[in-house]
Amino acid sequence: MRSAVLALVFVACGLASARADDAPPVPAELTPFADALQPMPASVAGIQGRTYAPVHSSIMALGGTTRIDFSVTLSIHNPSANRPIVIERIDYHDTAGRLVEAHLDRPVALRPFGTIQVTVTQPDTRAGLGADFVVDWTAPTASIEPIVEAVMLSSHGSQGYSFAIMGRKVER
Repeated sequence: MRSAVLALVFVACGLASARADDAPPVPAELTPFADALQPMPASVAGIQGRTYAPVHSSIMALGGTTRIDFSVTLSIHNPSANRPIVIERIDYHDTAGRLVEAHLDRPVALRPFGTIQVTVTQPDTRAGLGADFVVDWTAPTASIEPIVEAVMLSSHGSQGYSFAIMGRKVER
């Protein structure tokens, strides 16, 4: 009886690890959004695009005498009800256009209606006053492209500040 129970435990453990191995690899930063990702399609064909999102890790206030630092959340949404979008790159640049951080180490497939986010926490001001994100993607058709938006939040004293921007498709 004991050996039968041990055999069942080993089989169950083997099945659990097989299921874990079948799951799509998720970049560490996107772990909270693992359910929004799916395995990469066998063929990544379609329309390639790039979305540019200007963001601000800081702004100058009070006539340029005070700097207000922001946290930035970049969200990438797949508006398709039935087709994935492959996100190939999410890069964060500084005021001079230099790469500050690459947020993906490999492409990921965003499920239909799925959303992923990356965050630059306050007071990370490495990118300066004129930061931006560049998102490269491949969509199955020209009528489907990701919706890219950024929300910036801060507080200074008793004042709270927030604003949002929509990314814009640009030449790739």
